[in-house]
Amino acid sequence: MDPAARRVFRGRRIGSVRRTFVLLVCTALAVTGVIAIQRLNQERHYRSLLADGDRALAAGHAYVAAEAYSGALAIRPDSMVAHYRRGEAYLAERQETQAARDLREARRLAPDAPEPLEALGRLYDARGDHRAAAGWYALATERLQDTDAALLHALALARYRTGDLPAARDAIDRAIARDASLPECHYLAGLIARDMHRPGDAVSALEHAVRLRPAFVAARQELASLHRAQGRSDAEVAQLRALVSLDEARLARHVSLALASLRAGRHDEALQSLSAAEAAAPGDSRVALAVGRVHLARAEATREPEAITDALAALERALGGTARRSEGLALYGRALHLSGDLVRAERLLQEATRTSPVTTEAFGYLADTAEAAGHPTVARDALLRLHALQGDTASPATRAERDERIGALSLEADDPGAALEYLSRATRAGRAGATTLGRLARAQWETGRIAEARTTLLTALTLEPDDAELRRLARTIR
Repeated sequence: MDPAARRVFRGRRIGSVRRTFVLLVCTALAVTGVIAIQRLNQERHYRSLLADGDRALAAGHAYVAAEAYSGALAIRPDSMVAHYRRGEAYLAERQETQAARDLREARRLAPDAPEPLEALGRLYDARGDHRAAAGWYALATERLQDTDAALLHALALARYRTGDLPAARDAIDRAIARDASLPECHYLAGLIARDMHRPGDAVSALEHAVRLRPAFVAARQELASLHRAQGRSDAEVAQLRALVSLDEARLARHVSLALASLRAGRHDEALQSLSAAEAAAPGDSRVALAVGRVHLARAEATREPEAITDALAALERALGGTARRSEGLALYGRALHLSGDLVRAERLLQEATRTSPVTTEAFGYLADTAEAAGHPTVARDALLRLHALQGDTASPATRAERDERIGALSLEADDPGAALEYLSRATRAGRAGATTLGRLARAQWETGRIAEARTTLLTALTLEPDDAELRRLARTIR
């Protein structure tokens, strides 16, 4: 090939290579552009699905939200945000297994993110596993370095529910230190102090909660209970009056206020509160029961026949309704006792002690009535059941007084063994008056403890040398 032809051929080949290269470059650019556009479209679609899920979740449509987040995960399976938000959606739907799966995956993808940890805490709280919930909340608070007071409150509440009071107090103190404006934190601090037997601190914390939120019903209810336990009737009435003003339609508020006024000895005030309750719920048997209780308390204090009659009338109305039957029978039986009708009173009081749910005061009333009717065994057995029901919730003084009475009734019931047991308990608890010692000496004598009986009787006579019953017993025990 001549040189000229060779140059033409080489030129054509170079041109062909150049065209091929340009074509390849253009193709590559086109493919890259298509991929970029696809990726951009996918990213837009991903974000759109997240936004759709967020709107659905905010509107309360958890199922729709979960579907949207699932679509987002189909585009980006490694998205912590999509896993976390779908976990929240499942949690709202109470699909706890799916929620736990997504939230744990979100935690794996972003170990330092506090949101999945907090959500796992809420999940275990919802399951009732408060110990596990506290563990997750604690991890979340560590990530946030105690900057979230609401999260610290959730941690304190979970610990409180597990019974770990010192740890709960530590968390709630940290919450209050971070933000002292949250009434829920002070309320929980009050509950913790109450359960740690620090009533003064409990009252202070609850009063702070009420100052921050005057309509905080639960805090006012707890304050009323604490004031009642401390015998501060006026303070209890003040809280209950505030509750009534916050919720005038609630019958129970009026009744609670009336009973608090009754405990404070203000019968007329109690009846005024119950008049408001009757206006709110005419003919309600619970109101009639409370009215009967107020009239009965007045009858106990004054023995006025009119008060007894009023009590019987109100309690008879209560027994015809839905009020607690055991309580109604107990109060009605007590009113019959005060009226002098011991036979009917004892019968109704025995029925009250057999009616579930039983009111404990029925046993005390039955003991009084049976003793007055000359039935010491019935009276003693009622006191024994009252002892068992109240347990250590009764004060030591009350238990000692009741032991003495059980011992005396046991003597009347010809059961000196039981008398010896309970009278010995009473004297060890400090009830060592001449009459009690005389009864103990008699129980010792009748159970064959002659020497002990003589020693006990000598002590009793030292206290009351002129007591006729003791002198008669001394002539027996020689």
